[in-house]
Amino acid sequence: MPITEVNKSMFDNAQQIFIKNCRNIVNFQAGFKCRFHALAGSEYELHITGATLYSIYLNGSFIFYGPARAPHGYLRVDTVKLYPTEGENTLCVNLAGYNCPSFATMAHPSFLQAEIFENGTSIRHTGRDFSAISLNKLREPKTYRYSYQRAFTEVWYLDNSSALTDWMETDFESEPVCAHVYDEVLIPRIFEHPDFCIADFGSAAAYGAFEPAAKPVVYDSAHLTGRDTSMVCYPTSEIRHHVLTDVQGKYTPDGSRNLTDNRYALFDFGRVNTGFIRVNITALKDSEVYVIFSEDITKDAGLKLGDLPSIITYELKAGDRPYDLEAFEAYSLRYMTVLVKHGQIQINGVELREYSYPLSHNTSLEIRDEKLLRIFDAARETFRQNTIDCFMDCPGRERGGWLCDSYFTGQAEQIFAGHGTVEEQFLKNFMLAKEFPGLPAGLLPDNYPGENLQVIPQWIMWYILEVDAYLRRRRDDKEIFREYCYVFLEYLEQFRREDGLLKKLDGWNFIEWSLANQYVEMADVSYPTNMLYALVLETVGNLYEDERLLHSAKLMKKQIALCSFTGTLFCDGARWNGTEYINMEEISEACQFYAVFCGIADEQDKGYARFYEYFYNILGYRRKLKQEYPEIAYSNLFIGMTIRFECLLKSGRYEQLLEEVKEYYWHMADETGTLWEHDSKSASLNHGLSSAAGAFIIKGITGIIEIDEAAQVITFDERTPKTAGYKVSIGLEQGCLYVDSDGMNRSVKVDGPYLLQYVNK
Repeated sequence: MPITEVNKSMFDNAQQIFIKNCRNIVNFQAGFKCRFHALAGSEYELHITGATLYSIYLNGSFIFYGPARAPHGYLRVDTVKLYPTEGENTLCVNLAGYNCPSFATMAHPSFLQAEIFENGTSIRHTGRDFSAISLNKLREPKTYRYSYQRAFTEVWYLDNSSALTDWMETDFESEPVCAHVYDEVLIPRIFEHPDFCIADFGSAAAYGAFEPAAKPVVYDSAHLTGRDTSMVCYPTSEIRHHVLTDVQGKYTPDGSRNLTDNRYALFDFGRVNTGFIRVNITALKDSEVYVIFSEDITKDAGLKLGDLPSIITYELKAGDRPYDLEAFEAYSLRYMTVLVKHGQIQINGVELREYSYPLSHNTSLEIRDEKLLRIFDAARETFRQNTIDCFMDCPGRERGGWLCDSYFTGQAEQIFAGHGTVEEQFLKNFMLAKEFPGLPAGLLPDNYPGENLQVIPQWIMWYILEVDAYLRRRRDDKEIFREYCYVFLEYLEQFRREDGLLKKLDGWNFIEWSLANQYVEMADVSYPTNMLYALVLETVGNLYEDERLLHSAKLMKKQIALCSFTGTLFCDGARWNGTEYINMEEISEACQFYAVFCGIADEQDKGYARFYEYFYNILGYRRKLKQEYPEIAYSNLFIGMTIRFECLLKSGRYEQLLEEVKEYYWHMADETGTLWEHDSKSASLNHGLSSAAGAFIIKGITGIIEIDEAAQVITFDERTPKTAGYKVSIGLEQGCLYVDSDGMNRSVKVDGPYLLQYVNK
């Protein structure tokens, strides 16, 4: 079957247009407007694509945000149903053309292509019916990048008495536009439309005075200074608003609601959420206002920003009419501070327009264990906020679609969404791409779609493992991926030693965020990397019934054990001393988890009895909390501990899994309502891969081993896990699975053409 369907009828007449001589300007904001007459009883539809991002309004009301991401050589077209009023209507598109490579967007020249259809017939289209206006006097182009991974921060100059600020409501003379023809193939969005519901922040948690820091920290990060000439950004000398230094200082709550110079209001959403920040403000005087946001807060009410300018700047002219402000980009936050640098304002309301997966509560869980239920709900939130048009690592700092992370998020999609639409397109984007500029043949970028075309070779191995798991979660054609699997294995041949083990690979060698990764970088032969490689050989061998690969995998596993196993644990690597490879003394917890996950340490082999005593009874998060056995480098959530949870699940140790899940994730669910990148607050507090905890919980309490949609077989452990009473329902592609327990006995029922099978683990 084809990787994706190309729909040649998505546009009848629409041209790809942009304001003349502006399509290559970095960080250019433009507005497009079209009026049309609607008839009662007729159906209306908008077909639209563009670069880089756009928000769409009908008669002044927000209706959509896009486009969905596509691989190199393609553009995805959004199809949006319109519900106009009878008579005259106005459609507006607010578009940011970044012309900036990032982890989340392509560096494509700015353009808009749009067409309105009435009962299937084209009535309005770009190139004839859309007027255009530059909004660069409203949005400052020369600002800091939001992060190394994303494009530019938002600085807005607004005056409610100005026709430019009111461009959606007033008539304007269109600026000259030019039509351009791009080579990309148009393909449909496919992904479900996001959820844009409004969440209210409620009243302010605190009001207070701000005292600017006498000596603020000046960050020299590449995305702030422009010192990295390969990065598209503006140098500090050209940036007017130095927001990161301006917001540093002392925040002192005092209860006074008078928002004048250097005063603030702090809002707490109660949990981390993702979307477009909305603030309704009346400017009583000409004011400069900072909307500062973060997932975390310091003890003295300052938001934790570091070198991340999570700040939207508004310069507002005084007037009686309130400003209904809405961020153009989506951000992840729990806390928000409205700081008045100078002037005087009144805050009339604070909201968040959510930007997340449209959950239908595919899986419902009722359970007496409150902690497990709260962690499950936090996993669901983490999944929906990190899933739009790909599996993102985090919806704030990066919004990038990372390999490896996606292996675990794919497990969550089956539980929370019930189908593989996002995972399917995420995996196929890599196969569909016409090129990966600058990458050697046989390699995939670690993050895609986007322009971060670096390589983590281990992440490509995780891609192959995810393909195999995906082909069981969803019926699809495995031949789509065959050629690439073999091309990658052929690429790796150049790095093999005589004994079959891989030497250090080109690119960024990475296995997890802990000391274990320092060991990978130190080693000339990384044993965790080779463990993963052996599993990939076995996986491709099984997938395509290749006995040669299966034999090679078997030999590899034996050789890895022979070289790295100490009799108790596996060491992390070996170094070349000029004549031979000598094992390093360093031993990490992550390496032990890889050894189990990749099938290197056979639990049925008595020679590994002491190893498994360590694995089950000594290693894990509790050891880190107690700081025991520090000579074994502690693992981290990303990804060693996540691998451990999957190993406990596969070994049928359900009670231990659930206890460790509660021990590990509870503080996250309790503090932010989402699950994190690390086990501490040192990074993202809303990380997609951690949504896999939801799958671990459902399978851990029910004893589900696998839901194989391809074969329509649902496999259970013959043993009933000893867990608290619960009721679970899981939506399937063609029915529903129901599992109930009173704490002792399990009842299973399935609607649909599925075979239930039970195995003794």
